Amino acid sequence: MVRQSTMPEGVALTGWLCAIVGGFTMIFGAVFALVGALVRALSQQGSDIFAQADAALDPLSRALLDHFEAVAAVFIIFGLASLIIGVQFLRMRPVARPALEVLAWVVLGGTLLSEGATLTIWKQSDPNQAGNWISSPVTSLILSLLQVFACILIIRFVRSPAVRAAFRAGAPETRG
Repeated sequence: MVRQSTMPEGVALTGWLCAIVGGFTMIFGAVFALVGALVRALSQQGSDIFAQADAALDPLSRALLDHFEAVAAVFIIFGLASLIIGVQFLRMRPVARPALEVLAWVVLGGTLLSEGATLTIWKQSDPNQAGNWISSPVTSLILSLLQVFACILIIRFVRSPAVRAAFRAGAPETRG
């Protein structure tokens, strides 16, 4: 007898979102690496394109540019993981459910740590330094809270009895 597992509501959407966001995250990481390398190369030749804007750069943007290799690597690695997990989640591979939960926990922890570091950088910076709304601590905090909320929703979703049962039923093993 061949078992056919039914896909619970939300599995396809979750898998597609995970895969699409992962792909875009990888692309963003690659573009960030290219821009960072270009900025560094121009700076080494004495043509720092951010020299005039240095006073206007907020502390977070400056820190990200100073460590562009690590930032780009993190984006590419997490993007690739999200892409692979999303595709496997769509295929309802049994390993994809716990992998997505682990990814959500890692992103949740990383978000909290990076937001703490961001707020520390802002606290130590010059309060008179100009910045824009997109790089402000308030925007960062709001985006981090939204990301934490999304991670909590994902963790609850993959732990739900219907999703657990569907991924168990989709396992290729045979039971006798």
